[in-house]
Amino acid sequence: MRAKKNPLTPATPVKRKRTRMEMTVGVRTAKEAEYFLTRGADEVYCGLPEIPNHGVRAENFPSMAEIHRTIDLAHSLNKKAFLVANDIFPDPEFDKAARTVAALVERGMDGVIIRDIALLDYFKKHRIKTYFTLSTLALCFNRGAMEFFGKRGVNRIVLPQQLSTEEAAPFFNNKQGIDIEIFCLPLFYEANLNPLCSMWCPCGQEIVAGKKPRPFTCQSQLNRDGGTYQMPMPDNRWLLSTLYDFYHLGADCMKVARGPNVAEVIEVFAKTVYLMKLLEKGISKELFVFEGSRAIKEAQNYGKNYIFNTL
Repeated sequence: MRAKKNPLTPATPVKRKRTRMEMTVGVRTAKEAEYFLTRGADEVYCGLPEIPNHGVRAENFPSMAEIHRTIDLAHSLNKKAFLVANDIFPDPEFDKAARTVAALVERGMDGVIIRDIALLDYFKKHRIKTYFTLSTLALCFNRGAMEFFGKRGVNRIVLPQQLSTEEAAPFFNNKQGIDIEIFCLPLFYEANLNPLCSMWCPCGQEIVAGKKPRPFTCQSQLNRDGGTYQMPMPDNRWLLSTLYDFYHLGADCMKVARGPNVAEVIEVFAKTVYLMKLLEKGISKELFVFEGSRAIKEAQNYGKNYIFNTL
């Protein structure tokens, strides 16, 4: 007799067909966009202060004209530029901000990174088509949520950083043709769930020259009855192993997050390029973890350094 399959046993992940994994990088100026697009990045994404997005003012572009130059630059290199609009659009600002997003799409922006599904409805109502990427801030943690957003018009989902290989596998096996984007986990990992965390975060403060920003609460020792508590952070071996698994499951794009300190973003970009080259060589997971551990050993812990610095 054939043994019955345990219904609780996860299905073996099926690799998706993919030519190569691309890389997207967050930028703040056309000069930064040129730097990364001419050194291996396939896409850049950028924001404006007047469009709600999850970032400090120093992470946004200084003007609309600078955004236009970035769009034209990306297209001249046969690459892409995306707009980040990954926050809730308040009612009083919604129409004006949505019109600005639509105008940039009409100008040539290749897609929009969103959190607020009301923006999807706005574009559908006005019959404006573009490529929508769902931010991790939308908390898409399971296949049901993915299918919901897919039916609303989402084309790509950025996986939450907290998902394990087993939890993430159904995203890669989706039948809706949704692309999957991942963070370079060993270089950017957040212990907390951003949209649900009410603790202090330096993302909410502006950079003041000569003033040291307050530290991330999620990286601090918190007092509690009987001792202290700190949010658990996975070790580098787990982060590298999970990145390896996501690559071989068929991730379409890897993300280097934007930040106000361009020297730090450049360092993370260079390390991400190196890790991607290791993955493309087809080496074993054990060797990737070994070589990757050496590469990220001196990492600056990207996302935790909010010193303002320009290219």
